[in-house]
Formats: sequence, C-alpha cells, structure tokens
Amino acid sequence: MLDTKFNTHHTAGEIMGGPWQLRHVPVAGVDPDDVARAALRAMRLVDQKMSTYKTNSDLMQVNAAPVRSWHPIPDDLHRVLACADAVSRKTDGAFNIALGGLVNAWGFGPDETPQIAPNDMAQRAAAAQAAIGAFALRQNPPSIWKNAPVTLDLSGIAKGFAVDQAAAAVRAMGIDNFLIEAAGEIFASGTRPNGDPWRVGLELPVPDKVVVFDHITLDGMSAATSGEYRNLREIDGEVYSHTISPLTGCPIKGDLLSVTVVHECCMKADAFATALYVLGPDAGPKFAVAHNLAALFLIRDKNGFREVRSDLLVDLICGS
Repeated sequence: MLDTKFNTHHTAGEIMGGPWQLRHVPVAGVDPDDVARAALRAMRLVDQKMSTYKTNSDLMQVNAAPVRSWHPIPDDLHRVLACADAVSRKTDGAFNIALGGLVNAWGFGPDETPQIAPNDMAQRAAAAQAAIGAFALRQNPPSIWKNAPVTLDLSGIAKGFAVDQAAAAVRAMGIDNFLIEAAGEIFASGTRPNGDPWRVGLELPVPDKVVVFDHITLDGMSAATSGEYRNLREIDGEVYSHTISPLTGCPIKGDLLSVTVVHECCMKADAFATALYVLGPDAGPKFAVAHNLAALFLIRDKNGFREVRSDLLVDLICGS
C-alpha cells in the first residue's frame, strides 16, 4: 500500500517468528507488489532452510544427521554456518550456534516448556562445553561434519541473512531506495523520496514498550540489536532472557542491557550483536574498538542507563 506520510510503498507481515516490513520508493514499470513478493519469497526460503521450528528444514536435517560423517547441505546454509564459525573463532566462542539443546531446554525453542531445572548447574555447563568445536565444514561439496550430537540453532544469525537475501531480491527488481526489516534486523539503501536518509530509531531496553531515544542513518548498511529485554521466560518466579552463555549454559544476566551493531552485512551485524552482548559491558566495547565495529552498548547504572558508543558508530548518530 502507498504510505502517504513517507511517500513510499509499504508492505508488512510476519516472518521467522516476528514482524517484517518493506518501505521502498517505487520506480516506473515495476509493480510495487511484485517487489514486496520478491522480498518475502527470499525470506521464506531462508526460513524453510534454517528454521528450528520446521521439522523438515535443512537445519533440522543436519541436527538429526549422525555424527562423524559428512552431511550435504545447501550453499546458503553453508554460507551462514561458515559465517557463524568465523564469528565464533574471532570472539573466542562468544558466538556459538551449537547451543540449541540448551536453548530448547530453557524453553526458548519450539517447546516453550523448560526442561532443565534452574539449579542443575552441572548439566548446563557440561552441555555448553560439548558445544565447543561441535562441527566442521567442507566447501566442495558443501557439507557439515558433526563431532558431537549437538543441536544447531541459527536464531542469532539467520534473520540477518534473510534481510540480506531480501535486500538482494529488491535490488534485483531495480529498486535502489528502500528499507527492509525482519524481526528487528534492518537494512536500508539510498534515500527517502525527499532525498533524506533513512533514519532508524534506537530503542531503550524497556520490556513491552517502544521508547526511541535517538536515531541512526543507514545507506547500504544494516543494524541489528541483541539484548535481554525481549523474548523473556519466567521459571519458578525468575525471569530469564533468551541469550545463553556458552560458558555456563545459563541465560545471560548482568548490567549490559542491549548491543546494536551497524555493518554493511546484516548477517554479520546480527552475529556480532549477539557476540558482543555475550562478551559483556567491559570486554564487548573493547572488542568492538579492536575490530573496528560500529556498536552501541546500553549499560545499566545507578541513574538508569548509560551509553557506550564505538567511534565508528558516532558518525551515524543523527540525533533525536
């Protein structure tokens, strides 16, 4: 539909367990609805391959495959697994996709009923250790080798890849000026109809509310956020967030409330946002500076929140 406020064509719906939207500046000779369908089709293909909620997805076939043998996988899945492995190695395991068993056990997977008692520390820690070095990849032909019977979970990277794929599909339709979002991961290209850049709101980590405190501008860039204030579970009166520590096997709790990463690749922004959140309020910002990542950290303090911004992010902040 035509959004008269922004003079763009706007399409919205649900994908990969959350909302998605596309705003684009129409061009002559291209049906706006065809553009939206191309974007949605690209994201659905990613979901069909990489979802843990679809028992017949390529990822779930990998999870069901026997250990210590090569299992063929599609090129797209290999690409995402290779990126996940690279981010894991660069962050010394802070990003680990082999924690799917623990994600499910805590009730953040397809079965929302927690399966591990909160006091079973040894079981959680052992499962987290088993996830280290759990798989290897082969390029030709694209294949995966599992060293242990772990469950892979791509929830910290697949949405970003889906946005990348949707953006490529939109560009293939001849559209240069657009913004696409899926479950909070965003990519923007070009400008709005009036020539202004696309502005994306930065939210305070407030549960069940949307409180925008600042904006960033994006052109040919992505933004992804990881934090403890969305997707929560209450177990025996205690509230837990969905990000699992690869060291303890427990949901992460602490003073770091959220991390936003801006990167030209949404898949990498998604993965690094999770990794920096796992690294925490001290090691996370140091890693961002050392590896030239544009990142914003919101950290709890006695006055509520404080911001830590890497130098690369400062240039993107445009003020509220």
